[in-house]
Order: sequence, then C-alpha cells, then structure tokens
Amino acid sequence: MLRVLGIETSSERGSVALVEGDAVVASAHHQEPSQHAERLLPLLEQVLARAGWDKRSLSRVAVGVGPGSFTGLRIGIAIAHGLALGLGIEAVGVGSLRAIAAAHPASDGRLRAVVRDARREELFVAVYDTAGGEVLAPTVWPRSGVEGALSAWAGARPLVVLGESLEGLACMTTEAFGAPDAAQVALLGRALDPALHPPTPVYARGPGADPQNLPPSPLLLPRV
Repeated sequence: MLRVLGIETSSERGSVALVEGDAVVASAHHQEPSQHAERLLPLLEQVLARAGWDKRSLSRVAVGVGPGSFTGLRIGIAIAHGLALGLGIEAVGVGSLRAIAAAHPASDGRLRAVVRDARREELFVAVYDTAGGEVLAPTVWPRSGVEGALSAWAGARPLVVLGESLEGLACMTTEAFGAPDAAQVALLGRALDPALHPPTPVYARGPGADPQNLPPSPLLLPRV
C-alpha cells in the first residue's frame, strides 16, 4: 500500500500530510505569512513522528503545483524534489485548485468552480467535474465582473463555487471554502502518473517577482 507525503504551499497556509491507502494518517499546517521555508521541514518531522514512520518508508511525494504564490510554490516543489531525489521515490504534481475541488462532498452532483485570489485585482478560476476531471483549466480572470462572466460561461449548468465567496451568481449556490490542503494533495497524488503530472509549477501567468532564496536542503531532515 502506497505511503504518500503531501505538501501544499501555494497560499499563506502551508501544510503537510501523510496518507496510506485512502486514510489520512497525520497532518499539520501553519498559517504564518512567508514562513514556508522555515516551517515545512519541522512540520514534516512532526507528522512523521506522530505516525511512527521513517521517512524511508515513503512511497511517493505529492506536491501542490498551483496556481498560487510564486515563492510558495517554488519552496514546496523544491522540498518535494529534494526528498524524492534523496529517498529514491517518485514525485508527482497536483493542481492546488483541483485539491480544493476534491475536498467538496462527492454527493454534490454540481460542477465545482474554484476561485482564489490572484492579487492585482484578479482571480484564479478553474472548474472540475464530480470525478475531478478538469472542465476549465486554471486561468486568470479580472475580479471586476467575474460573477457575470462565470455565470455566462456556465449557462444552465449548476455550479458550486469554492475557495472565495462570490455574490450574485445566477442559478448557482455559492459556498466559501478554505485554502488547498496537503491531505487532499496526497490523496489525489496516489493515483496520478508522475510522467503525466510532474512536480512543476502552474503559474497561470508570469510570476512578476524576482526569484527568492530556496529553503535548506530537505536531505538534512533528521531521521525519525
């Protein structure tokens, strides 16, 4: 049975999770702005200790690839690459908006429209079906008028809006949801082919920022 480590750093909320089969064994998160590099490796140590796992027992690393924070994505993906290389295991990339959609109850038959703040008065928007299939790939929409644009795109198809609450959507029920979480990243990452879903960032637009320093090598993580 696969043991999967999930890492999600596309937003200010950073999280890690351990999944075995379809069960979330342990998870932890922080919500300190610009602290992923400092917080992620200690969180990983915590969840490994809580689960009683040696990191060498991991089968795969699944990491959220965005869209989201440019620097956050680079940190999470760097840690995932380092762990995969050091442990000789696979690394797979999971869309961060897809992870939000996957957390919604499967009993709801509506399409899942995931909307997240992209700054600059813009929003990341993506749409997924109940099986997790991508109906609309992540794109950047102007915040102004997004309700009407999304309603026009959907037509008669019912949508549930996740991620950020939007008012005034015709024929839609709006539901606020949180940031993407490493547990859903790990659960989705179990079934993905790493060759088709590499751990490379999905920005949906240019970063518009200078590259930041990468975190210390995850290979320095103490044994548990």
